[in-house]
Amino acid sequence: MAGRIVKDDIEDLRRQADIVAVVGDYTTLKRAGKSHKGLCPFHTERTPSFTVTQDGNFFNCFGCGASGDIYDFLMRIEGLEFPEAVEQLARRTGFQLRYEQMTAREQREVGQRSRLVAVTAAAAEFFTEQLFSDEGEVARDYLRGRGFGKAEARTFDLGYAPNRWDALSLALTDKGFPAEDLITTGLSMRNDRGGLRDRFRGRLVFPIHDPGGDVIGFGGRVLPELDYGDFEPPKYLNSAETPLYKKTRVLYGVPQARPEIVRAEQVLVCEGYTDVMALNQAGFANAVATCGTAVGTEHLRMIARYAQRVVLAFDGDAAGVKAAERAWEAARELRSDGQGSALDLRVLVLPDKSDPADLVREVGAEGLRTAVDGATPVVPFVVRHHLGTADLTSEAGRIKALRDVIEVLGREPDLDLRREWARTEVADGIGMSYDFVARTAARSGVELDAHEGIATTRRAAPAGRNTGRVTSPPRARLERAVLRGAIQHPELLPDEWFELTEDDFSHETARALAATLFGAGGAGVPLQLVIDAAPNDELRGVLRALALEEDPETEDPEIAPAVIVGRVRQLLANRLQAQEQQLRETLSQLNHATDRERLLAVQRELNALQQRRRALTAAVE
Repeated sequence: MAGRIVKDDIEDLRRQADIVAVVGDYTTLKRAGKSHKGLCPFHTERTPSFTVTQDGNFFNCFGCGASGDIYDFLMRIEGLEFPEAVEQLARRTGFQLRYEQMTAREQREVGQRSRLVAVTAAAAEFFTEQLFSDEGEVARDYLRGRGFGKAEARTFDLGYAPNRWDALSLALTDKGFPAEDLITTGLSMRNDRGGLRDRFRGRLVFPIHDPGGDVIGFGGRVLPELDYGDFEPPKYLNSAETPLYKKTRVLYGVPQARPEIVRAEQVLVCEGYTDVMALNQAGFANAVATCGTAVGTEHLRMIARYAQRVVLAFDGDAAGVKAAERAWEAARELRSDGQGSALDLRVLVLPDKSDPADLVREVGAEGLRTAVDGATPVVPFVVRHHLGTADLTSEAGRIKALRDVIEVLGREPDLDLRREWARTEVADGIGMSYDFVARTAARSGVELDAHEGIATTRRAAPAGRNTGRVTSPPRARLERAVLRGAIQHPELLPDEWFELTEDDFSHETARALAATLFGAGGAGVPLQLVIDAAPNDELRGVLRALALEEDPETEDPEIAPAVIVGRVRQLLANRLQAQEQQLRETLSQLNHATDRERLLAVQRELNALQQRRRALTAAVE
């Protein structure tokens, strides 16, 4: 992103874009009155409960409660940050964004990034052209041998680097790209004569994208059928660290996987590019891969933007187990920084010397789905590995194993889980009583008693909340209906509406909504102004729901006015009835002999209220 986007452009784009067209790319929408309805893209449902309106460009799901404007939709469905959502919508609609003035340093950084991204994009285009050329037949044959065709090649923008020393360098410099930019991106290097030579030669090429879709690096695999001469190249080669490419912050396949990750609320993390392709081919489009490095905190920080359940689909060997342990360590680091606390880290246990692509071929898509659903939480996985490699045939070996796995359990912050796994994984796995395990753990400083954990998770009611005020269901329904009418049909509101205040709404949420509506200028102001005035996301979601909520009683335009008027008058009559009761209590406390004047005044006030209430209720009836 090139600096801060001009605020007026954000608002203009929000108003001008068509949310129906955007949402229609993810779920089928059909017109329903003034709105459009379809199956929710955020949860599984059979009956459409997802409603979208072009009036204000917002959505609401009456099934899962998801709601927001057009930017919220893109952020949620694509896992984007707000600026990314704005820029993606601008690209979709052809809207030209403006950016606030940047410092000289920011301009240099943005200028450098733009130049380098242009180089990597041109390189990716070159590699793709080569893959589908005559020379690229060797790479296409390799893909076919692995079960991949043109569809997978197109999905992941695969390419081929010709088995020549300077094919890419010559192609890009001929297009006018400076040699220094090719070197900075890691695509080229200086040769002994001062010219350029390619980093990737004779390889199947996998472009690596950032979350926004820009190509920032490449991975390349040697091809068995090619002759590399006396030089034996490494099987896989990745881009070197560059201003664009930092392998500890990059995951392969994020742009392709992100929509499915968000929908499934789960991500599969692999170690190889072809693993991602095989999983995608089998219907698991939520797979990504590390780029030649272990899963670290930055990887998990990125993943946490999209989903909380992370399944590590690593090779079933000692290196895979070690990688899972490192990922767990990274998750704990992230938690200690106050982030990623909700990450649910699991391990897909693979057969020894196999990878996810092998498993897909062996058990098929349904078998893989069963395996993913049954993925093992990382702590039991690590404990089982320790016990599987321990000597449990001798007492000394069992004690040593117990101490090792107690140390593992001590890294788990959830006391309830720690106690459960001490019982099911440790005690049962070693063949010891839970009491003995607990005593040994206590001597090692690892607490298994859950009482402390329960105490620390109790929460007091929020300060200042009136928990004693209870609204009956009929009254709550009436208050919601009145607010719904005010938002959907402000032109039908009677004069009595202007007598209402937030005190006429007894339900906590209705009262807050009324206060927001009145504070924004009352019924009839643009809904977006009311939403913007809401103090929190919960109320904003309810406002959107009310604006889209169907009301069978007001569908007929001939009776809708009477229904809306009647509800408002009923709510006002309820207030008058409460005031009448207060006056009766006052009368009961007055002395007929000494408080005669006061008594008569209260009686007159009571009679006036009764007459007004009867007139209102008669009009309602």
